[in-house]
Amino acid sequence: MNRINIPKVQKQTAVQQALDYLRNYILTTKNYEITKLPSEAQLASKMGISRLTVREALIVLENEGLITRSQGSSTMITTFARKLSEGIDYAGELGRFIDESGYESTVDIISYAWESCNEEDAEKLDIELGDQVLMVKKKFLANGKPAAYCINRVPKIFLDNNKIKEEDLGKSMFDFVEEACNCQFSHDFMEIIPSLVTKEIKDILGLEENTPILRVDVIKYTVEGCPVMYNTEYYVDNLIRFTACRTMPYIK
Repeated sequence: MNRINIPKVQKQTAVQQALDYLRNYILTTKNYEITKLPSEAQLASKMGISRLTVREALIVLENEGLITRSQGSSTMITTFARKLSEGIDYAGELGRFIDESGYESTVDIISYAWESCNEEDAEKLDIELGDQVLMVKKKFLANGKPAAYCINRVPKIFLDNNKIKEEDLGKSMFDFVEEACNCQFSHDFMEIIPSLVTKEIKDILGLEENTPILRVDVIKYTVEGCPVMYNTEYYVDNLIRFTACRTMPYIK
């Protein structure tokens, strides 16, 4: 059996470093004959950490879909682990995701304006019908090719109109909203909605009208549980895909 050369880690950040080492190994190794990891005891010994620390790291990797574990047997590397595009629970910035996927990301700000929210926006953002929202429309490109079309909505009650500049609305709406609203994002709620390409999307992404397209609606929440941004995102299928690994609660 092929052996994995795993270095020892610093104990003060043991779980995170163990995660980094194991995740990097699983995703970057070229030796596809290795289909399972050593036992918890072996990993603990190789890295100089406790079995409990190893177990915590493995739980995270299992939740990410990179490994599967069953009672009394080895930890298996999932067959698709090295082919993942991005987990469907990815909650980061789209521009950063494109960069991390090996593309050069750029963004075109199509428009931004104050608009009265409709009933759907009001319900998503927990504001009153007709309240003003900042609506920002952007096109993301990967290596110069259209990859996604995003509509960001932020309630005016959280923003100071005088502080908004076009250069603030570039790649990272996260940074802009957190600074302008003096808040910190902690999580989001995502809804996947099968949709058809409209004339607007056709013109922006260069797709054929009335063909299927993946639409994702995302509500961003602060650490206090307050919804402060509602996004609608359309993705070009041949450039961006999301994946999910669903595991059984117990494997015999």
